[in-house]
Amino acid sequence: GMTSGGDLRVIPQYGAVSAAKAALAAHLRQLAVELAPRGIAANAIKAGITHTPALEKIPAGMQLLDFAQNHNPSGRVTEPEDIARAIIGLSLDDSNWVTGNTINVDGGEDITVL
Repeated sequence: GMTSGGDLRVIPQYGAVSAAKAALAAHLRQLAVELAPRGIAANAIKAGITHTPALEKIPAGMQLLDFAQNHNPSGRVTEPEDIARAIIGLSLDDSNWVTGNTINVDGGEDITVL
């Protein structure tokens, strides 16, 4: 599942999305426990702020993008390809021991920005 920084923190004008992301993270933890006996992993990806059509629909979304661009320790915002590479890695058979986690794919944004 895909979650965001709004699952744990308050972001102005993000209330409905924040509630949905928090619920998704909780659901994935539950799935991890229920599916582990079958060798199936369940994780959430917490992507950094990414310029997508969905971001453009969030009030102040472009302001968040500008802020992240200027403050991300890696010097850029998250790209869809960054997220795809993480998902591919987690899809490998050898990664099934990684389960019940929310994995940040953000260049360090979550620990330094917002």
